Amino acid sequence: MFLFLGTAEAESRGFLDMFSLNMQTFIQMIPALISFIVLALVFTYFLYKPVRRILQTRADRIAEDIANAEADKASASELKAEYELKIKDIEAERAAILEEARLEANKRLSIILGDAKTEASEIRDRARRDIVAERERVKAEVHQAIIDISTDMAAKLVSATIDKRDHDRLFAEAMDDLETTAFRPL
Repeated sequence: MFLFLGTAEAESRGFLDMFSLNMQTFIQMIPALISFIVLALVFTYFLYKPVRRILQTRADRIAEDIANAEADKASASELKAEYELKIKDIEAERAAILEEARLEANKRLSIILGDAKTEASEIRDRARRDIVAERERVKAEVHQAIIDISTDMAAKLVSATIDKRDHDRLFAEAMDDLETTAFRPL
């Protein structure tokens, strides 16, 4: 701005004189140029190189983290595939165990049903034998009752129609038959 304020004066002295490098200006610039170079060297030595080292270390660490992440991702993929395979194996083993248990249960069911049928058959046979035995016992009791009733009736009938002499004769015949039957050899 200052350059343009005094345009009339700048025109009178010349605009290019301001930027001309004469010896006085060059000598005044040397200390500033030396201090700039020294300052640039100091900054380069103390700031640029350490910062560059820090940035390089950080970049190396990031690259290492990326490589580790990729390795971990690959490892995780392998573990995932391995676990999926194990899960499939476990599912197959579970199915085999269930099938084996189902077969064992069917086998036990067959054995239990066979035992139950055998036991039911034995119970039916025992019941039939008991029924036959009971029938025979009842027949024997009825037969004995009939004999008893017949004997009572015959005794009443005989006692009413038989006299003492016929009675003694029948008794003697029965005793003879009994003696001959009792002493018969087997």
